[in-house]
Parts: sequence; C-alpha cells; structure tokens
Amino acid sequence: MSGRTKHAAKPRGRARGDGPGVTGFVVRLLVGWAVAIGVLALVPAIEHGAIVGTVASVGGALRLASLAPVISGNTITLGMLAVRIIPECTPVMPGVLLATAMVAYPSALRWKLIGVAAGLVVLWVFNVIRVLALFATLAWWPGSFKFMHVYLWQTVSLLAVSALFLAWLRWAPARRAPA
Repeated sequence: MSGRTKHAAKPRGRARGDGPGVTGFVVRLLVGWAVAIGVLALVPAIEHGAIVGTVASVGGALRLASLAPVISGNTITLGMLAVRIIPECTPVMPGVLLATAMVAYPSALRWKLIGVAAGLVVLWVFNVIRVLALFATLAWWPGSFKFMHVYLWQTVSLLAVSALFLAWLRWAPARRAPA
C-alpha cells in the first residue's frame, strides 16, 4: 500500500432515496391540494367565514389607527373609499397551499401542527396588511390599484408562502435516524 489514503467513493448524482422522497412529497402535495379545493367547494361556509373574519380584522385595524370604517356586509368603506372583500381577498388559498405543503412534507406531526398554526397566523396578519395597503393605494395612487391588487400583491403572497415554508424547513428539528 502506498502513502495515499483510500477514501470512500462519493456517490454521483442523486442519493439513493432522493427521487422517491421528492416524488412522494409532490404527489402528497397535489393530492392534498385537490382534497382541499374539493372541501372548499363543498363547504362554502369556510370561505364565508374567512370573508367575515377578514372584514372584521381589517375594520379592527382601521379602528386601531383611529379611523372610522363603515362596514356593510363584505364591504369596508373609509370616507370615499370602498373595498369589497371576496374569497380571493382572504388568506384562504395561500393558507391552504402552505398547510398542504407542510402536511405533505415528511416531518414530525408536532412540527407540522406548529408550522401550520404559526403559518396561518402570519398569513392572516400579512393579508390584513395587504388590504390596508390596498386602501392606501386607492387613496394615493388609484390608477395603480389594479396593478397593485392583481399583480404585485398576488406575487408577494406567493413569495410569502414560499418564504414561510422555507423558514419552517430551516427551523425544523433534526430528524432522528430509525433505531
């Protein structure tokens, strides 16, 4: 034997279990998404509750800012400005996506529950801030409302969901190898 040390051969490409793990996650994510969409379609009370909650939360935030919103059904009026909250204005879909991804990912049930609960709270607060920003847009830049509402905030919402999922992965407790 020469003076060289032998090293274990490094695997090239994917590790053995990576393919099925990723595939399994994607399949669970898609199945979970389909089930969640089905539940939302069959139980309209979920979206209705989210609308009522969003209206109440935004109205409360406006009152905390010493403003006097007028709430009529799903419409919030502030002076001459009015915003009507519809299902797409709630954090339901971003929350469903985040929760489905967390549940689909192979991790401990306790960590999944913590992630879903914390993520939904963060998305709810984010959504209230988003609606408040849209009120500001209507007040100061009404010509850019459609761009801000349809393009900017939808993109930022997707980025927020992605960032929350990645943060949840990063903070995940180390997985123990089976004994």
